Amino acid sequence: MKTLFFILFCTFLTAGAIHAKDLQRPDSENYLKGVEALNEGDTEKAYEYLKAELAQNPENGYAHCYMALICNFSGDVKLAFQAVTRSLDLIPEADTEFRSFAYYTRGMLLKNYQQWELAEADFTEAIRTNPNDVENYTCRAEVLLQLHEYEAALDDLTAALKLDSKADVADLMMQLMEEAPDASMIDRVYATYNMLDKQELAN
Repeated sequence: MKTLFFILFCTFLTAGAIHAKDLQRPDSENYLKGVEALNEGDTEKAYEYLKAELAQNPENGYAHCYMALICNFSGDVKLAFQAVTRSLDLIPEADTEFRSFAYYTRGMLLKNYQQWELAEADFTEAIRTNPNDVENYTCRAEVLLQLHEYEAALDDLTAALKLDSKADVADLMMQLMEEAPDASMIDRVYATYNMLDKQELAN
C-alpha cells in the first residue's frame, strides 16, 4: 500500500505540474527542490527539503500535503493524517485539483483503518472538487460496499467506467454481484458492462 500511495503521488506531481502555472502555487527554493526530489523518487531528500520549507513557511499547505504522502510511505500514519488535514486548512479553495487529491489522500488513510463513514465523506469531497478522476469513484465505491450501500456503489462504478471504459473495477463488480441483495441488482451490473462494451466497440 505504501508503494501504491507513492506511485499515485508521483503521478499526481507530474500531471499537476501542467495546471500549476494557472495558480499561485509556492515557488520557494526548498519547496521546489522537495518536489523535484519526489519526482526523482528520493523520499529522504524530499523530506529534508520539505521539512526546511515548513520551518520557514508553516502556512504552505502544499508542502503539508506532500509531507503527508512521505509520512505514509514511511509508515507514520498518524503524522500523515495530521499533515493532510492541515493541508486542507491551507490549500486555497480555488485549487480544486490539489484539494481533491488531498481529500483522496485522507480518504485512503481512513479507508485503510476501516473508518468507512469518514472515508466516504472525504471521497465525496474529492469527487465534488474533481468529478473527472476515476480513482475517486472507485475508492468511494469500495467504501460504499463495506457500508452495504449497493445502489450507490454501482452508481460510482458506472461513473468510473463512463470516464474510462478500461477502469480497473472488475473485482469490485464481482464483489457487488456476490453481495447483491436481489437478482435485479445482478442484472443491472451485467447491463452496465454490456452498455459500456457497446460504447467501446462503437468508438
